[in-house]
Amino acid sequence: MIANKPIMKARFDSDRCRHVANDQTLVLHCHHFASLTTQLANDCSLLDAKELLAECAEDAFHAVLDDYYRANNISDLKDRIEAAEYYFSESGLGKLKVTYAGTCAGEVELAHSHVDEGWIKKWGTASEHVNHIGRGYVTAAFSAFFDRPKRSYAAVERQSIACGAPVSVITVTDIIEKGGI
Repeated sequence: MIANKPIMKARFDSDRCRHVANDQTLVLHCHHFASLTTQLANDCSLLDAKELLAECAEDAFHAVLDDYYRANNISDLKDRIEAAEYYFSESGLGKLKVTYAGTCAGEVELAHSHVDEGWIKKWGTASEHVNHIGRGYVTAAFSAFFDRPKRSYAAVERQSIACGAPVSVITVTDIIEKGGI
């Protein structure tokens, strides 16, 4: 059980003015920044900026989770899930609960979401799902859970707090088995 181990060895790098967790540089943003970044992704018609935002989140969080599991010799799936749920909260992203995790598919629920709740504060209820950062975190977590490379999973937000649902639900599918990577 990881409950007795620190999830984030946090420090502040005063030379670069950055937070560092588990030797990974983090730049933490308020809900205003996250909402504006999400709105830019939603409005972009030149490329799939929603997916680009999710992939950027996946890149950042995969490194943190994978490094943490390796550094602490965490191989048990239950412990990896517990660490990822805790890290999501510690990063200020909200409250994530993995409801199912298999190598081919999975599902998570977000009882609270920094992105969704920030969106509502800024613009009110959304007409479409907005948690691209959360989707990226979830695909990063599933790849790290099963020692797979980034982009091994796709995530779809099935219901959203920003759209008025009581919780957000993100489903995960294995894209390697479907002829992807």
